[in-house]
Parts: sequence; structure tokens; C-alpha cells
Amino acid sequence: MQALEWLENMPQQFKKMPVEVVELSPYRGIVFTGMGGSGIVGEITAMFLERRGVDIPTLVVKDYRLPPCVKEGWLVVAVSYSGNTEETLSAVEEAVRRGSTVVSVSSGGKLKNVALQYNLPHVDLPQGFAPRYALGYMLSAVLSLMGMGDISQKMGEHLASYSSVIKEKAKELAQRLKNYLPVVYATPLTGVCAVRYKAQINENAKTLCHTALLPELHHNEIVGLDNYLTRQMCHFLLLYDREDHPRILRRVQITRDILQEMGLVPIELEGEGESFEERLAYLIYLGDWLSYHLAVLYGFDPLPVKSIDRIKGMLS
Repeated sequence: MQALEWLENMPQQFKKMPVEVVELSPYRGIVFTGMGGSGIVGEITAMFLERRGVDIPTLVVKDYRLPPCVKEGWLVVAVSYSGNTEETLSAVEEAVRRGSTVVSVSSGGKLKNVALQYNLPHVDLPQGFAPRYALGYMLSAVLSLMGMGDISQKMGEHLASYSSVIKEKAKELAQRLKNYLPVVYATPLTGVCAVRYKAQINENAKTLCHTALLPELHHNEIVGLDNYLTRQMCHFLLLYDREDHPRILRRVQITRDILQEMGLVPIELEGEGESFEERLAYLIYLGDWLSYHLAVLYGFDPLPVKSIDRIKGMLS
């Protein structure tokens, strides 16, 4: 199965890429724009930049339009694996009109043509993958552009060393989640993992998945657990990182206790690794394997995304 091969080889995608590093100091802000499997790259990179103390705004845009503040003096990094994502293309055209600096990343398509048309810096990716299975290539390209190629290299090495552990754990988790609605509760440092879990479970396992973030879920969603009938349909995952704010970690404990008092058995997940980036990569790769094993349990080929293809056809 093609999906299995791509997943097995995912750690090899993470590497320092030979691209020219973008000097960020002249810019008033950075926008990462992309959708789906390409869009999450911006969310991860923005978080890494923030943790490294980059003191200019970093925005993630998953839309046709850019915020009004994005104009001359801003850097726009556009990621579309296929190069044909219409929302991303629209945002790039708008960025060019406003005088923003644009850097693009794709395996070809219209985005590369736009880069050639306007003489924009462009990073080419290997072709032939489903976008969500090319996360390592896309993230490596953008991290390398941002001067963090070494981090990408270390993430790949870390995943390779933990690959067998991750695969076995994912298979066990899939068995526990089968026939339930997965509900992924995450923290500020693991929220991007929850986004990835949801997307991968949706696309690969062809099933719904719900996510919510602490501390916000303690101000609304937690009350929704009072309904016995609906909560019994769910299986809960709690994602967190040891570097989360102490009050967030306390809220993770409280959430676990509340779920247990209701007779539920939440699954707590923290990434393995010395650095935050390694632990994040661990959790993401675990979620990818989890979605694959769920697909197998439900009898689905992980690759086809017929509903997405249908929508694209209706929009064309």
C-alpha cells in the first residue's frame, strides 16, 4: 500500500535543505499561508519562531484574503504541495499587489508558475506524494528558509530512532478508539498536534474527530460533558507538553480527573524527546500512524479523498 510506504519513510523527509535563509529583521511581520496538509506547516513554524524569540508578528492565514495589515514590509511564505490550491494562489496574488515580499514552496503547479512570472524565490519539493504525506518535505523547506534547518534534521533523526515504538503505540491506540468519536483535547504547545490528528483521522480513516484547546475548553466545552449519552460516544485524548504553563498542566490534571469521575478513561499523551521540537514531531508522527491504523480497522484505503475531489470539481 502506497500510504504505508510513505508513512514508513516519513522520518527521512526531515532534513536541512540547501536554500537561502531569509533574513527576518527587515520585515514588520510574517504571514504563512496554506491549506490542509500544507497549511499546518505555517502553524508549526510560527510556533517555533515564537519560541526562539522572534519579536515580529507571525500570522497563519487559511483563506483567500490577507489581513489589511499585511502590505509592503511584510514577508509572505506560501506553501501548497500541489501548487494548485486556490486559496493560497489568491493570497499570493494579493500579497504581490500589496508589495509584500513573497516566498513560495510547492512541487510545481500554478504556484511555481506565479513565482516564475513575478521572479519570486521558490523552493521545489519532490513530486508524487499526497500532500498530507509530504509534511516532512514541506516543513523542512520552510524551517530551512527560516534558518532552522538543523531543527528539522534533528526531528528526522529522532523520529527514525523512535519509529518502531511509535508504530506499536499507534496500533494500540487505534484499537481503543475504534467505534468511538475521537475527541482530542490539547494545550497551547500541542494544539498544532490536535489540528494534525483531526485532519489525518478525517482524511485517512474517513471518520469524524473533534478537537478543543485548554484553557478555553474550561470556559465552555467542559459543561457539554454533562450529557451522558453524547459523552459515551467519545474517546478522549489529552495531549500536553512538559513545557506548557504550570497552570495549563494543572488544567490537564483537572480535565483528566473530571473525565475519570464520569467513568471515562482518557488517554494522556506526551511526546518523547529531550527538546520540544522532538516531542512535537513524536506526537505528530504518532497521530499519523494512529490515523493509518484506524483506516485499516475501518476497512478504508487511506489515500482516496473523494469528497475533497468532488468539491474541487464543483468549484472548477
